[in-house]
Amino acid sequence: MFALLAIPIVSQVTGLAQSPSSFFDQPIDVILYDFLIWFGWIPIVITLGWGFTEMWLNYRRGIYVGKLKFTVLAIDVPSMTEQTPKAFENLFASLYATKSSITWKEKWFDGKLHPVFSFEIISTEGYIQFLVRTQTRFRDVIEAGIYANYPEAEISEVEDYAKKFPNEYPNDDYEMWGGEVTLENDDMFPIRTHLDFEDRISQEIKDPLSITLEQLGKMRPGEHFWIQMLVQPSSNDWQKKSIKFVNKLYGVEDKQKKSAFLGALESTLSWPAGLIQEAVGLDVSGLLGESEEKKEEDQWKAFKVTLAQKEEAEAVLRKASKIGLGVKIRVLYVARKNAFVKVERTSIVKGVLNQFSNLNLNKFTLYIPQVPKDDYFWMRLVYTKKQHRLMSGYQGRSWGAGANPIVLNVEELATLWHFPPVTIKAPLVKKSESKRAEPPSGLPITFSDEVLPGYVPPESEREQEGLSLPHMDFPEVSDEPLPETLPHPHAPVLHEPSLKEKLTKEPDGYVPPNLPI
Repeated sequence: MFALLAIPIVSQVTGLAQSPSSFFDQPIDVILYDFLIWFGWIPIVITLGWGFTEMWLNYRRGIYVGKLKFTVLAIDVPSMTEQTPKAFENLFASLYATKSSITWKEKWFDGKLHPVFSFEIISTEGYIQFLVRTQTRFRDVIEAGIYANYPEAEISEVEDYAKKFPNEYPNDDYEMWGGEVTLENDDMFPIRTHLDFEDRISQEIKDPLSITLEQLGKMRPGEHFWIQMLVQPSSNDWQKKSIKFVNKLYGVEDKQKKSAFLGALESTLSWPAGLIQEAVGLDVSGLLGESEEKKEEDQWKAFKVTLAQKEEAEAVLRKASKIGLGVKIRVLYVARKNAFVKVERTSIVKGVLNQFSNLNLNKFTLYIPQVPKDDYFWMRLVYTKKQHRLMSGYQGRSWGAGANPIVLNVEELATLWHFPPVTIKAPLVKKSESKRAEPPSGLPITFSDEVLPGYVPPESEREQEGLSLPHMDFPEVSDEPLPETLPHPHAPVLHEPSLKEKLTKEPDGYVPPNLPI
């Protein structure tokens, strides 16, 4: 292919060498065609190279993810907890420790990715359950983070509920609708967090999750409502952008560093420009590219900041002060065909996270390209394809499908996903039925020196440990197998004789003094 492209290029170059002015004398369409022939292959090669690179990377990542083992954990929340959403900030902050440095070989040949955790709230016919899907090797991290703040919670491994539903539509039994949720403004602007829901008088936090749980509890038989929040530890470079935004708002401009080449070039040309200026009195530094136009800085810009700008700066700095993670949110409504009511549930899908909106800063909105719509005839052609893409992404907890991930810090994540406190009267949330506690530290353990009550050691153990009880006939140990509930290797005595029986068996008739018979 390159040989064929080289033929017209060589001919054009030869023609230009013979008559330099003939090229631009041609019509404009001929000139554009020649440029397309000469340089048009460059973007094509770059595009093809980028496409094959992404295909290879996705192929290797698919193999890597296929080898991972995942576990779905169902959490029964404590029934009488008074913890605030702040308790979960430590859990999400601990997830950042699972991020590892990926080498060039691991990325391009092994397809290694940072781990992705899925925090989900599902409603099965109004029955609400909190779930976490994680790699099996990180199960202890999740359980430790939950038990540290909620020791009465109950965690159990369950099957993946999403795999039980079809992802091909139209389907004879089920129908679905939903979409992905993203931020309307830049990631550095925060949403409303649990701190913004605190009553200034009573100092009580009005939990924003209560309205979400009430909406999920309205599902009728045959209806399912799922909220999925994928979390991946990522780079915190977004914080630099936040700091730069605040500095610019207050008139603090970052000085651009010059490259080593430009610095060496300016230093080389500085002394000739100085000699010419001394000799002729003419400043030629601008012609040599040395001088730069200095912008006039407004020294009073920090005092001209409006209240809205000040609020933005404070909110951006507060978000940048805490660890941020990459997040992808999906909301799905699935139901049997005889129970599917899209008209009634559309408002819940669109507004399930609307209470976290801050119109001056940021808010959640649906990612339109991923939402199945049938308003016009051309939308109906791809309606089922979007349903399949959305359901497959949810079932596989796909990080790459759909909208680009957003960045939320641990305070925002804890606001979106936390256990309801005792003040929320959501009756259908799965809660632990009993309190969970550790055994007392002084609990007796049946080792060789701490035996069960009524146990009589055999003669071999008595001689080994120096025990001597004269004139006492110890019964032999039974040969029957030990019950499974007793950890001691010796079986208990089947029948322990009374003290009177022991005394009557003494050969010499020895009777201890002052001992009633």
